[in-house]
Amino acid sequence: MRAAAPLLVGLALALAACGSDDPGLNQTAATAQQAYQRGFEAIGTGDWLKAEQYLVQAKQAFPNDPYVLLNLGVVAQRLGRFAEARRYYQQVVDMAPDVIPAQVSDPDAAGKSLADLARDDLATLPAE
Repeated sequence: MRAAAPLLVGLALALAACGSDDPGLNQTAATAQQAYQRGFEAIGTGDWLKAEQYLVQAKQAFPNDPYVLLNLGVVAQRLGRFAEARRYYQQVVDMAPDVIPAQVSDPDAAGKSLADLARDDLATLPAE
């Protein structure tokens, strides 16, 4: 059984702009990917504020990326902002029912969709 801590999801962003003929769009995608990676690394070290800073940068470029949203939910939860975490998790449930991450921080979560992971994380939040 999973611990009552939010699950971290690490996977390269599925950025639609990658491979575009627009150099500006490719640069935006590369910058967002780098911000996401740094945010994920900061989560791994428990630096929640730095993680939030980088993940917000990634979200500005790609506001509907479910990986960014799920990890922003983790950060918000760790910072005690439960209503915000709930909103992020719910967005993931609504938008990524069939997306299966290639890498997760908990082996018991392997093969679950992002929506399932978000539901699991929602269940770890205190009651409203």
